This record gives sequence, structure tokens and C-alpha cells, in this order.
Amino acid sequence: MKETWRAYKEMDRNVWIRFIGESINGIAFMMLLPFLALYLKDKVDHIWEVGIVMGVSPLASVFGTMIGGRLADIYGRKPLMIGSMAGNAVVMLGFVWFDDFWSFVVLSLFLGFFNSLFHPAASAMVADVTEPDKRTEAFGLLRMGHNIGAAIGPLIGASVVLFSKSIIFMVSAMSMFFYALIVLIWIRESLPKTKTRGQENDKTEKVEEKLPSPFQVIFRDKLLFVFIITGVVISMSFTQTEGLLPLHFDQTLPNLSDAQNPYTYMLAFNGLLVVLFQFPISRWAGNRAIGRVMLYGCILFGFGLLSVGWLPQVFTALSTSYWAIIIIFLTIYGIYTLGEMLMSPVQMTFVANLAPEHLRGTYMGAAGLQWILGGVTGPLLGGYMLDIGLGNVLFTVLGIGCVVAGIVYLSLDRWVDERSEMDQERVKRDLSAVNR
Repeated sequence: MKETWRAYKEMDRNVWIRFIGESINGIAFMMLLPFLALYLKDKVDHIWEVGIVMGVSPLASVFGTMIGGRLADIYGRKPLMIGSMAGNAVVMLGFVWFDDFWSFVVLSLFLGFFNSLFHPAASAMVADVTEPDKRTEAFGLLRMGHNIGAAIGPLIGASVVLFSKSIIFMVSAMSMFFYALIVLIWIRESLPKTKTRGQENDKTEKVEEKLPSPFQVIFRDKLLFVFIITGVVISMSFTQTEGLLPLHFDQTLPNLSDAQNPYTYMLAFNGLLVVLFQFPISRWAGNRAIGRVMLYGCILFGFGLLSVGWLPQVFTALSTSYWAIIIIFLTIYGIYTLGEMLMSPVQMTFVANLAPEHLRGTYMGAAGLQWILGGVTGPLLGGYMLDIGLGNVLFTVLGIGCVVAGIVYLSLDRWVDERSEMDQERVKRDLSAVNR
């Protein structure tokens, strides 16, 4: 632990400034997240329209992700970071100014676009100012900042929502403008100075032109394809717990007000647990077989989904007291969060192990497709199921699907080991043939 804190102290100023910005922005965004679906529900005619509004954002992120990294390499990290945060701030105000379905769809598209512009530039900036062997600690520090916001923001939002949900959007917009101002004043541009393109660069460009695209990699590598399809189930589950779960509680716990919605406290508890325990859990998982760790995580994750799907009806039927509901849900969400903390770190490790060394970046980009697909289909399916009153069925199907996904992950890990052994044998045979 002392070595970890020493590494954090040695981080570049840009990283620490981003940590402060991520914490502030995380608090503001997490103030909004528990009440976004409830706010939209009050503005549109059907719950499935809420699902559409929340589902179109990942569609726009596909386009933003495609151009964001390239623009950051051409124009620098700071302009993209400032422009995306300022754009998101205007979008947040738009949710207050407009109150019809199609306006919300357009605003959600812009929200996804600006978000997807920010992350490639911000991640590249961290890589620019951090040594390769220190980057894990740097990104871990930023994740901690985000989860500090996740622990504090929902509790503040629960207090503010008593007055008006619109205020939360205004506070979020102000924080994003403030974050953009922090980047403008204190962040140093980190775009590396490029050399004059010579013969060596020309050769590099020719090699890059021969590299397959992420879509080509997906269809060539069956293991990666299965991993992505399996991951869509996990991604769809995240979209329910991070967006539509408060609507499920609103339907199944009708005696509770918006400010009493258990989701607020569950989200804050989730963030607190990640801040406190993600690092030791990641260290523990690092010494275990990846497939087994993902299986354990999926089982706990699926149990949490099944529980939040059915327990509200039980509480309503038994007239359970409010604080008993909160305590039970916090316990359930603690189990859910443990599953999340087990799964999240090792998923990218699995992809890195699967990828050939010269295609690791391409594989990482391809693996991100699971979050886009799940981010689009999850809210659409969830909005429809909640609209017809089948939220418990939705969470049951996803909970069972997560357990099945864990079994698939276990099998995939074994197949990767078998393929690695085959590759090693092939290399040995090739070396033997050369030495003859």
C-alpha cells in the first residue's frame, strides 16, 4: 500500500488536476443519474420512450469514438477536452429548456457524441505524461476520483430533488463548465512533438495500412467474437442498474417518493465500496485464473439482478418498513458490487491475453463494441419491458444470462490457454525446422 501511495505522489500534475476534475464532475453527474429516468418519465408519454432516449446516446458515441482520437492527435488533447465538456454543459441545460420526446432524443445524441470525444483525448493525455509502467496506477487514480463522485453525488441529489429535478441539471452544467475551465487554465497540452516524416515514418504507415480493422478482427477471431457477444449481456445488465432501475423501483414500490427511491443510496454505496476495495480485490484476482474470477463475478452480479427484480414486490406485499428495505437493498447491492469489482479489471486482461502483441490496440477497440451494443439494446429492451409492467421478468432474464455468461467466460479462458499452447508448439516446430 505504501508503494501505491508513493506512486500516486509521483504522478504528473496533469493527472492530479484531472483527478480533481473527475471528482467534481463525478459528484455532479451522479447527482443526476438516479433521477434521469424519473425526470424523463415525467416528460414523455410512455416508458419505452425513456428507453429510446437513453439508448440513442451510445449510437452517437460510435461516431465520436471514431473521430475523437484522430482529432486529439491532430489538434491536441486540450481543445477536445474543453470542447466536449463545454458541449455537455450546454446539453445539460437543454434538458431543462426543452420538454418533448424528440428534443430529448437529439439532446441524448449530442450527449453521447461529446462524451465519446472527451475520453480518447483525456486517456491519451494521461498516457502522454505517464511512464508505461505507471499508467495502471494513473488510470486507477482517475477511476477512484469518479467513484468518489459516485459515493457522494447521489446523496446530494436526493436532497436537491426535494426542491426540483431541474436544479440537478443546472448544477451538472455548472460543474462541466467549471471542469472545462480547469482544463483551460491548469492542464498543460501534452500532444507529443511530431518529427518530420521521413523514410522510417513512411515504412510505419505502410505497415499500419496492412493491419486489420476492429471489425475484421472480430470476424476472424472466433474467441473474440464470442467474448463480445457474451459481454453484451453484461453490458445490457449495467444499463438497467445504471439507468432504468429507479423506474423499476418507482413502479414496484409505489408508496415511496422520488427522494426515498432506494437507488440513490445503492448507487452511493456502490461508489464507496469501489473506492475502498477495488485495489485489494484486483490484487487478489490477479493471482487467480481469469476464467474462474469472471465466473465468480458473474454469479454474484446475476444474484444481485435477480434480487432487485423480485424483492420490491415482496416488500410491498409484506408492508416492509422503509429502513428495512434500504438495509436489505444495500446488502444485495454490496454483493452485486463485489461481482462488478471482480469482473471489470479482468475482462480487459482477458482481451490483452487473447490478442497478438501487434494487435492489442485493435483488440481493445473491438472489445469496446460490447458496451456500445449493450448500451443501445439495453435501454430499448428495458424501457419496453417496464412499460408493460414486466420489470421483474427483465431482471430475471438478465440475471440468469449473467450466470450463463460466466460459464462461457470460463470456457473461453480455457480455449485461450489451449490456443496459446498450440501457438507455442508451432513456434517450437518452426525453430526446429530452421535449426536443421
